[in-house]
Amino acid sequence: MLEVSFIIAFTAGLLSFLSPCVLPIIPGYLSYISGIGRADGSSKGFNLNILLASVLFVFGFSLVFSLLGAGTTTVGQLLRDYQEVISKVGGGLIVFFGLHFAGVFLRENFLKEILGVSALLVSLHLFGVISQKLLFDLLGIIFIVLFLYSFGFHEKLYRQMRIEMKSNVSLFGAFVVGMLFAFGWSPCIGPVLGSILLYASQQETALQGAILLFFYSMGLGIPFIVAGGLLSAFLSFVKSFSKFFGVVEFIGGLVLVALGVLLTTGRLSMLANLSF
Repeated sequence: MLEVSFIIAFTAGLLSFLSPCVLPIIPGYLSYISGIGRADGSSKGFNLNILLASVLFVFGFSLVFSLLGAGTTTVGQLLRDYQEVISKVGGGLIVFFGLHFAGVFLRENFLKEILGVSALLVSLHLFGVISQKLLFDLLGIIFIVLFLYSFGFHEKLYRQMRIEMKSNVSLFGAFVVGMLFAFGWSPCIGPVLGSILLYASQQETALQGAILLFFYSMGLGIPFIVAGGLLSAFLSFVKSFSKFFGVVEFIGGLVLVALGVLLTTGRLSMLANLSF
């Protein structure tokens, strides 16, 4: 039986891989960690060296992410008395990350649109469509989003945080670079990873938090390994897939916004308990 929460984490990792500031730089990472020079597809067919380097790279960031997941869950358990406050603030942060991922903050009419949503929520409450508690929860999310936006946190998320790659590395070096990648992610992966870590803080045990982040790592890492094994085909895929970056950002942002709303309103437990 696969937990829905783990499927969400895996999907989030896959969306991170397909994001427009991760997917285009994958060939550069493959070139750097495999020592083949320039990953331009000149090496046709299967390349064992690239595949091994890719596996070690993925193992490196998977280890760090899993430990972060366990640590985040542990901290969440220590702060269990404040879990309601953490869930509401964390949900607002996840919604903020989702709006950033979807590029909503780049819209000229963003402030007018969010104020319009606020007015709509109040109207729905006055007509008895939503309860007072739900209204306050949703308005709380909007307040957190506007607060972070007013202090320019969305602009900081757009800054690039990539690792400088000046020379090739050994196979063991690929593992180390993978660990560094976990700490130096680009703006696209940061909001998604931050959201999954906040999700992990609501898990019951450190093991559950670690497994949650492991599934996220697999969503990000399995396509990376496939790219290393099928480099030429992957380079063609990158060129053809670039036109769908907007769709990936929209879907990813929508998933994060939904996750944040569920966390804030206390409905996340129902989602986590589903299985099939």
